Amino acid sequence: MLQKTIQTKYNLDVLGLIQISPRVYKIKTSTCFYCVKIVDEKKLEVAYQHLNTLHLNHFIHLILNNEQHYFTPYANQYIYLMPYLQEDNHIKKEMKIKTYYQILAYLHNHSFFIQHEETHFFKKQYDDLFSLIQQRKNDYEELMREFEFRKFKSPAGWMLVLNYYRIIHYLNQAHYYLSQYQEVMKDKNEIRLSLTYNHFDKDHIFVKDKTLISIDRMKINYCIYDLIETFQSQDELFESISLLEYYLKEVKLLKEEKILLQCILSIVPQVQLDLQEEINIYQMSKLICYLDGLQEIFKKLMIDEK
Repeated sequence: MLQKTIQTKYNLDVLGLIQISPRVYKIKTSTCFYCVKIVDEKKLEVAYQHLNTLHLNHFIHLILNNEQHYFTPYANQYIYLMPYLQEDNHIKKEMKIKTYYQILAYLHNHSFFIQHEETHFFKKQYDDLFSLIQQRKNDYEELMREFEFRKFKSPAGWMLVLNYYRIIHYLNQAHYYLSQYQEVMKDKNEIRLSLTYNHFDKDHIFVKDKTLISIDRMKINYCIYDLIETFQSQDELFESISLLEYYLKEVKLLKEEKILLQCILSIVPQVQLDLQEEINIYQMSKLICYLDGLQEIFKKLMIDEK
């Protein structure tokens, strides 16, 4: 059915399909290769139109169907078609992350705009973050009570107990930065927004073409959320930190953006320790790596905390 839809809607002579992931297929035609992705909705169409309007490079080019639409209905979902890019498997992770930061900086710098907001926006923003910090503290306090007095602790349990004070330190610090953010914004009624990629994955970065694929999570947001998503979604955190300068030397973050970034990063990601022990250990190892990296991130941001 997918092959027939592609042939009919894109006028392509499809010779075969190879499934790359649950939602992505490589398509062989009589002339070249393409890639098709299945998505649940077509919200991306608005973001992609922004990319086209701003004439932004470095993002995969989507191919119009024969009705001049980027998205084609398929089995109660949608598909979009793009060229198939072949990456050199020997490209180092560091090079990919450097390229990613450079493209993020390009995206943000070329799509920044100022938006006016009323007082209730900032109140809700403060209340939501305050509640999240408090809920995260409650969650970790409950986890700690579960493991603290066990006579025989699992390895993951010991990792939690030994690092609990650091978790609470950063959650308390999140409250501090939230107060600082509220103070900085008390006389302001504007925020800076941009297009954000919102989908970090090393497999989405094509160094040779200097292109990002899988653009279906793009949206308008604070630029710092791309950095937050990068830091909180991967295992090799220190590689991301060491190369952060490639972003920061291109994008001048505002004072309030730096404070908000530090606040949200200090809201330590949640872990669940009720799974198989090897998974619990992996989650705690990732969390400890994150805690280790926070101070390095904050140093690079060079916030004056006086």
